[in-house]
Amino acid sequence: MRGLFGAAAVTVLLSLVLAAGCMSSQPQAGYVTIRGVDISIPDGQPPSNVTRVTAVPYLDAVYDDVDDIDLQVSVKEAGTDIVVEETVLSIGTLASGKTEKEEVTLALENGRRYDIWVTVWQDGRMRESGSVNVFLPDRTTAGQRLAYSLLSVSAIDVMTPDLDADPITLDIITAIKNGGGASSGDLTMEIRVVNLQTGITAVRESRPLGAVPGNSATKQVSVTVPNGYDYEISIRLIEGGAAFATSTGRITLAPPPQVVFADGTVFSPARSTSPVALTFPTPVPTPGKPSSAEVGQFRVQSSGAPMPTYSPGFEAALAAAGLFGAGIAVLAGRRR
Repeated sequence: MRGLFGAAAVTVLLSLVLAAGCMSSQPQAGYVTIRGVDISIPDGQPPSNVTRVTAVPYLDAVYDDVDDIDLQVSVKEAGTDIVVEETVLSIGTLASGKTEKEEVTLALENGRRYDIWVTVWQDGRMRESGSVNVFLPDRTTAGQRLAYSLLSVSAIDVMTPDLDADPITLDIITAIKNGGGASSGDLTMEIRVVNLQTGITAVRESRPLGAVPGNSATKQVSVTVPNGYDYEISIRLIEGGAAFATSTGRITLAPPPQVVFADGTVFSPARSTSPVALTFPTPVPTPGKPSSAEVGQFRVQSSGAPMPTYSPGFEAALAAAGLFGAGIAVLAGRRR
């Protein structure tokens, strides 16, 4: 009897081993994954409060062809679940071993930071999702562009024909060198004159200067301001819409202090009525670094790759093995 019971136990174990053999996975089912995402901002966009951003996801079918694929591109406020724009594309079938490229254009308000989410769906189930962080700079005004010009400023003089006149005329005389052999483009001088005693802008104008021939030229611009104050003069020289030199200098026109002697005599230094040159620094091109868009690295946040599948006969084999082993065990108990 003991031998029969042991044989039953061995039979049960062998049946379980046989059933476990049915658990060997079939060839892996095909599924879709996101290979990467490119984010680009097309050039040539005019100043605006909206920036066009292009998202280009690359999708791969792994192991086998996959059907019923949808691509979802969502834009959220950075670090939140607030969706500001969303696009869903029906991709259909993806062939194994071939990368599918899609292009989605988004219109986003600039001056803000976003998370661009890319999610791929297969048969209505999420397979993979990831995001990339993007910052868009303010483009409501045209950014300063520095000209790679052959022009340079060798000297700037500020002169006046009559130092005692009120209002007083200031002649801004600029010596410009042209290092090229051809004539330059049309030049413009932007001028801003600020009264240092009152903080009021006395002059803010843009004056055309014409072109500079293939050597050098002197350009003169005149402005009129109230006398008896000190001024800060800022100039910006522009060629064809691009700045190539900027400078700021201070002009002293306030009367010098009076000296009162012990006997009550007041001494005031004499002021010349002949043309007087006032000091002004020569500008040096100092290109500023314009603000630019920032694009982070695309990172997969979640993946829903399918689990391995098993042979269809696994459940049936396991049940038959259990029943067979149980029957032998019962028969052995009766005989005993």
